[in-house]
Amino acid sequence: MSKKVQIDCVCEMMEDPIGIDCPSPRFSWMSDSIVDQQKAYRLMVSQWKEMEFPVWDSGIVNSSQSHLVPYEGERLESGTRYYYQVTIICENAVYTSGTNKFFTGIVEERDWDPFWIGGAGVRNHSYLIRWPVKIRKPVKTAAAFVASPNYYLLSLNGRLCRDVRLNNARTEYSKTMLYETYPLRLEQGENVLGIEIGNGWHALELGERGIAKGEHIVAIQVRIEFEDHTVEWYGSSPDNCFYTDRVPDIRNSIYGGETYDARLEQAGWDSTGFFMTETMGWHRVFQQDSPGGIIRSQMMEPIRVMEEIKPKEIYESGDGSYTVDFGQNFAGWMRLMVWGERGRVISMRFAELMNEDCSVNECSLNGNHAVDCYICKGEGTEIFEPRFTYHGFRYVQITGLDAKPASEHLTGCVVYSSVKYIGGFHSDNNLLNRFYQSVIWSEKSNLYSVPTDCPQRAERVGWLNDMTVRNECALYNFRLPQFYRKWMGDIRDTQGNTSGAISDTAPFCRMGQKPADPVSTSFLLIPWNVYCLYGDRKILEENYEACKRWVSYLDRHSDNGIVRYSPMGDWASPKKWCDDRSIGAGAVSRITPTVFMATGFQYYNYVLLGKMAKVLGEQSDVCLFEKKARKVKTAFMQHFYNSRHGYFCNNSQGCNVFPLYLHMLQHEEEQQVLEHLLKDIMETNKCHLTTGNLCSRYVVETLFQYGYADEAFALLTQTSYPSWGYMFEHGATTMWERWEMVESYEGYSKMASFNHAMTGAVGVCFHKYLAGIRADENEPGFQNAIIRPVIPRKLRHVEGKVESIHGNFKCRWEFESDNRLKMAVQIPFNCTADIYLPVGWCSQAMVMTGGISVTEEFEKVSLDEGDYLHRNYMAGRYAFEVVSV
Repeated sequence: MSKKVQIDCVCEMMEDPIGIDCPSPRFSWMSDSIVDQQKAYRLMVSQWKEMEFPVWDSGIVNSSQSHLVPYEGERLESGTRYYYQVTIICENAVYTSGTNKFFTGIVEERDWDPFWIGGAGVRNHSYLIRWPVKIRKPVKTAAAFVASPNYYLLSLNGRLCRDVRLNNARTEYSKTMLYETYPLRLEQGENVLGIEIGNGWHALELGERGIAKGEHIVAIQVRIEFEDHTVEWYGSSPDNCFYTDRVPDIRNSIYGGETYDARLEQAGWDSTGFFMTETMGWHRVFQQDSPGGIIRSQMMEPIRVMEEIKPKEIYESGDGSYTVDFGQNFAGWMRLMVWGERGRVISMRFAELMNEDCSVNECSLNGNHAVDCYICKGEGTEIFEPRFTYHGFRYVQITGLDAKPASEHLTGCVVYSSVKYIGGFHSDNNLLNRFYQSVIWSEKSNLYSVPTDCPQRAERVGWLNDMTVRNECALYNFRLPQFYRKWMGDIRDTQGNTSGAISDTAPFCRMGQKPADPVSTSFLLIPWNVYCLYGDRKILEENYEACKRWVSYLDRHSDNGIVRYSPMGDWASPKKWCDDRSIGAGAVSRITPTVFMATGFQYYNYVLLGKMAKVLGEQSDVCLFEKKARKVKTAFMQHFYNSRHGYFCNNSQGCNVFPLYLHMLQHEEEQQVLEHLLKDIMETNKCHLTTGNLCSRYVVETLFQYGYADEAFALLTQTSYPSWGYMFEHGATTMWERWEMVESYEGYSKMASFNHAMTGAVGVCFHKYLAGIRADENEPGFQNAIIRPVIPRKLRHVEGKVESIHGNFKCRWEFESDNRLKMAVQIPFNCTADIYLPVGWCSQAMVMTGGISVTEEFEKVSLDEGDYLHRNYMAGRYAFEVVSV
C-alpha cells in the first residue's frame, strides 16, 4: 500500500516550469517526511492530471537515484502541459507523490524570421500591438511563444497571460535571444492578443536620452491543438497585427522610471469588441529584422513580484510632499492607490537615503534620477504600478497629493527572478542575524535575470569580479542552477572567437572592458560550485571548452607565469588603503598588487580546470592542468613570497591571506604567514580589515579554516569603521558597496551604493562554518554533506538550514551550560552526512544520545579547524549532547 507523504518534485530543478524545450527533461524529488533510503522508483508522465494514458512509464527501476532522472518516453509535444508523479520504494514502505506539472516550449525546430514585427517610431514611450485571432473550432490546448529584446507585457482578451514582469530575460541579443512561453485559454470565436512593448535593455539609450538605438520589436508564434487533434501554428505579421503609439505610458526607462498618463488609456484595446481606426492612431505593424541571435527558450525562473511590504513611516515635509519609509532597502517599485481630479500629476522619487528635512537624498544614485509619474484620469479609485522599470530604494518622496496618504494605499513590491529561497540562519547574536538578513536582501535585489551589482544607479550589470566571491554564498541561499546556467551562456557570448577573451560584464553592456580582469574566476567557479551543490554535470560540459580558452588566453598574456595585467584586483578596500587616483572613484588597492591577485587566480583556474577534467573523464587534461598549476605556483612563490620573513609582497592582509586560502603553502610556511596575517588584523589594525571585495571573504573564511574562530567572529561582529557592523550601526538593511558612508568623505559619493551584493560574499561562512553545513565535492549534489560547525567562544547558539535538491539539511547547536553542548542534525531523504561534533572546548568529551553514551561509536580527529568526534550517518534526525567530563 502506497503512503501519501509530502514529496516535493522538480523538473529541471524548477517547480512547475513553463517553457521546457529539451527533449529529455530531468526530474528530481525530495522529502522531509521520509527518513529512509530509496531502493527503487517509478516515474510516470502523462497529459492527464489523473495520470491516465502515460506518455512514459519508467516501470520499477531498481536505483537509489532521486536526482536528475531523465525522461525516456515518446517525443514531447510543443506548448503542452504534462503531469508527472513518482513512486518511491524504500526498505519498509512505498510512497507516492502528488501530481506535478511542467509546460513545454517549442520542442521542434521553428523558423522565427518571418514573424518579427514592430511599430514605426523612435519615441521613448511604449507601443501597443493588437492581434485579433479568430478560432473556428474547439481548442484543446494553446500556447504563445514570444521573443523580444524589449520588455513587454502579453495579454489575452484583456487579461495578462502570466504574472511575470520585465520579460524577456536580458542577453547579448545579437548572439542569443530567449523566448517566453505563455499557456493560453483560447475560446472558439474571436480572441485578441495584446502586446505592450517598452524600451527595456534593447532600447536603453532611447529610454534614457531619446536616442533611437533600436526598435520596439517582437516575434510571436501561437500553437493551437484542437479537440479533433489537429495542430495549427499562427505567426505575427503585418497582415494580422496592428499598433498604436498613442499610449498612456509616455516615458519609460529602466534607470529613470516611468510616466503614465491615465487620460490616454484606450479601454478594451486588447479585448474583443474594440473598434480601432487610423484616426485613433492604429496602423498595421511593420515587418522587422531579427536582432540576429539564436532563439531558444527562457529556461529559468522569470522575474515576478515576490513579496509585498507596507510602509514603516510616512513623513510630511514643509513643501507639501510626503516621504514614505519602507524600513528596508530593496529592489522593485511602489504600487500607488490614489483618488484625484483629472490631470493631477503625482510624482514619486526613489532613493536609498533621506535628508534631515525628510526629502529623499539621491547622492548614491550616481546622477541617476529615478522618478515615476502618474497623471490621473479622474474616474474614482486608480492604481498605478510601473511595468518597464524598477528601482533600488528604501524611501519614496511623493508630490502632488492633497493629503497625507494612508499606509494601506501604498505597497512596496519586492521584485526579482523567482528563484526559491533555500537557506536559513539564526543565532543568539542580533548583529549576526541582521548581517545575514542584509546579505539575503542584497542578493534578492540583484537577481534580475542577470546577477547584477546594484539595483539603484544607472549600472545594474553582471560583473564577473564580484561573482568570483559572491556566487557560493548565493548558492547556499537560493536555488540558482538554471539562473547561473543562463548567465554562463551570457559570458560565453562575450568570448572572442579567436582570442578566447571574455569581458568584465555579461551581457557586455555599459561598463567593463574586454579582456576581463583576470580575477574573473567566476567563469570557472560558478559551473564548479553548481556541480558541487546540485550534482549537474551538464553545466560543466557546456562550459569546459570555453573556460579552457579563457585560461589559455591568460596564459598567453603572462610573463614567466606572472599574469601581466589586472585593472581591479582586490577592489574597494577601505579608503585609507586605496589609490585615490585609480579607477572606480579610487577603488584599487595600493597595498595588494593587482597582478598578485591575477596570478593567484590563474593558479586557482588551473586547479579548477583539473577538477572539471577529472569529473568529465578528460585524463590527459588532468595531467596537463596539474603541470600548469605547478608552474604558476612556482612563479608566484618566487615572485611574491619573502621566504626570509615569511610573508607575501608588502605583508598586507590581502597578500598573506590569498595564498593561504588557495592552500599553496607548506605547513611551516602556513604558520609563518598566518602569524603575520593575525598580527596585522588583531594588533596593527585593532581587529579591522584592510581588504576589498575579494579578500575580505577570504580573510574570514581562512581564519575559520585554520581554527581561529574567535578572530573570525570578532571581524564579523566588529562595529567600528571599517567593518560590516559599522554598516548596521548606521542603519544598513542591505550591504554597502564601500566600507564608508556615502557622505563621510569628499569626492567618493559617485561610487558608493547602499545595496551591493559583493560585500555580502562573506555570508557563506554563516552556513559553512557557524552552522557547519557544507557540500561534499566528492559526493556532489549534497548526496553526502559535511556537518562540522566551527564555534567561537562568544557565540552560544546557532541554527542553519540548506534545502538541497534532496531536502533540508539542518544543524542546530547550543551551549546549555559551560560544559554541555547540544547539537541536533537533520539529514534528508536518500542522503548521508559526515557529522563532526566539536570537542576542542572539552578537556575530555562524552557524547550522549537519549541519555545513553555513544562516545565509542565516534572517531576522534584533529583538523586545522579544531578537534572533533566524527561519524557518518544515514538520513534521519539526530540529537547529541557533548559533555565535558
